[in-house]
Amino acid sequence: MAFDTAYLGRSLDNRLPEVYEALAREINTMQAKHAAAGTLQSGATLIAFEEIAASQFKSIVAEASKFTFEFTAGHELEALIYLTNFANRVQQMIMAEITETANRLNLGAVTATQIEKVRAKLERFKEQALADFSHGMQGSERLRKDPVVSVINNQTNSPGAIQQVGIGDNFSQTAFTQNHNELVAAIDRALISQEFSQLSPEQKEAFSDTAAVVKEEAVKAEPDAGKLKRWGRRLVDLGKDLGMKVATAEIVHLLARMFGA
Repeated sequence: MAFDTAYLGRSLDNRLPEVYEALAREINTMQAKHAAAGTLQSGATLIAFEEIAASQFKSIVAEASKFTFEFTAGHELEALIYLTNFANRVQQMIMAEITETANRLNLGAVTATQIEKVRAKLERFKEQALADFSHGMQGSERLRKDPVVSVINNQTNSPGAIQQVGIGDNFSQTAFTQNHNELVAAIDRALISQEFSQLSPEQKEAFSDTAAVVKEEAVKAEPDAGKLKRWGRRLVDLGKDLGMKVATAEIVHLLARMFGA
């Protein structure tokens, strides 16, 4: 199936700043904890770098794989090329940040050994993720069309025609801490609202599935800001197109507090 390659490349590239921000935030948080415990300049910190690198890389590439599959409606070679390029850039970004930060610990040869271990692990993860995608898989599950996309297409009769809501790009941890419980409560209210009850089963499933992803981040003390923003926008956009105006207004108001507008 033909698809807009410029859009795909641009959309994947636009994820990179959020990838860097999330990675830097995780590293800074981990280092602060180790510094407080007096274990910053130790092998434990190097192991923590490895865990962060692996977790971030797997999550980021998994999301990108899903997006690429959804947008291109398949897993053909041309789509794989774009996904491979993105995975390579994420790998390079993570390795550069991990290497620079780890070297500042001045732990000598043990740092180089650990960095090579991280590099090899990310390479294995990348090869497996790309092989999975090329066979229409993600881990142990087959890639499937997201019901959210089907509902959006049915509502707008034009994929990607939804207007973006007023959520900014400046995430505030303080604002998140002050509002995340209310965001969870607002989503719960939406799921038992009269507006929701009037939706079709397919629409309910799409909204509920999207809401679950947003809630998963909203209940965390320190969320993945990029994921929260992307899925928060998706939830609000979908709610608007499904006619859930009251619920949408409350949710977007809370998200706007966390990210600015």
